[in-house]
Amino acid sequence: MSVVENMVAMRYLRGKRKIGTYVTALGIFIGSFVLIIALSIANGFEKEVRDRVVGTLAHAKILQYHSIPVENYDSLRREILKHPKVKAASPYINGKAGLEHDQTQEGVMVIGVDDSLEAAVTDINKKVVWGTFSLDSVMSERGRTFPGICIGMGLANKIGVSTGAEVVLLCLAKVEGEMDPVPKMARFTVSGVFETGMYEYDLSLVYVSIESAQNLFNMKGVEGIQIKTSNLFEADKIAADVRDFLGGYPYREVDWQTQNRSLFQWMKLEKLIIFIVISMIMFVAALNIISSLITIVFEKRREIGILMSMGATSRTIMSIFMKYGVMVGFVGSTAGVLLGVVLCYIQYTWRLIPLPGDIYFIDTVPILLNPLDVFGVYIAANVIAWLTTVYPAWKASKMLPAESIRFE
Repeated sequence: MSVVENMVAMRYLRGKRKIGTYVTALGIFIGSFVLIIALSIANGFEKEVRDRVVGTLAHAKILQYHSIPVENYDSLRREILKHPKVKAASPYINGKAGLEHDQTQEGVMVIGVDDSLEAAVTDINKKVVWGTFSLDSVMSERGRTFPGICIGMGLANKIGVSTGAEVVLLCLAKVEGEMDPVPKMARFTVSGVFETGMYEYDLSLVYVSIESAQNLFNMKGVEGIQIKTSNLFEADKIAADVRDFLGGYPYREVDWQTQNRSLFQWMKLEKLIIFIVISMIMFVAALNIISSLITIVFEKRREIGILMSMGATSRTIMSIFMKYGVMVGFVGSTAGVLLGVVLCYIQYTWRLIPLPGDIYFIDTVPILLNPLDVFGVYIAANVIAWLTTVYPAWKASKMLPAESIRFE
């Protein structure tokens, strides 16, 4: 009977109410198309943000509990590098301070690094747009020599400095034998200005050498070791394995996903909301299938009665009308998904749609086509179309053949 079911369903598709069929297919087509585009753009933005976060921060960090400094950091770094999934390692110090220039003060996060090792762990040296990523002694525009400092573009614009300018870092440092922290300050020469594309980083991060950070915060040793792993997306597992490789306590690990958990969870939630909202739009469009099928059922009462009197079962009748809805969903979803994939490929390859670079951190609309998203959209569109056929198809299958023919 499957051949008969298909023939009857196709006949109803091409019937006098085919305009309603076309409108329904168009609604599913637009929903599938828009959903593919929206999810791909969301994936693209997520990738751009992730690349900038990981390009600025390391994949993971190994440090000690209770913020106890790591004094034997050279030997610890060499030990970490023995792990097969660690590609590079570099010591670091983090601390808060105030930056002052020409009576303008801003709060900053000071990162002390070894500039000869940092390039292997992060991409911050590649983000320098003015000057160089040099943290050794640098001569200022006044002809004086101070340790180098590299600052973000947003911060440089806010306090009005460029390479060669002299700035002062001020902080409260713990001093042995003193109950309360004491103020310390140090003067630096701006050696470079970097731009990560992340507004928060460009406005608050400054880089100095390990020695300068140790002197400024009165620290013996470093805060920890930042590492670059062999797999970005398994950084949490690799970092935990490195911690166990070192013997566990007193060491602990922090990976890039944990440091930015709220940001990436929000982006995943955003994708879920996009999927649900546009799927609801597709569902509303697919409701036309219900109205079309109910109308067809009442118009074809006689034909249904004849088919059932000739031996067609209720299951056969139900299958005919369900196949009608499934065919509409298949045509609309297939065309929508294909067009969405093609347009995403064109934008990914040729970058035809621009963005204002002075507002966004990129100059074209980012696109990242995820096969799982494509599959999910295609399945969702067809499931929605199938679900909307259940009630009218069931209604048609419950008609009694004698009553259907007599009614006509």
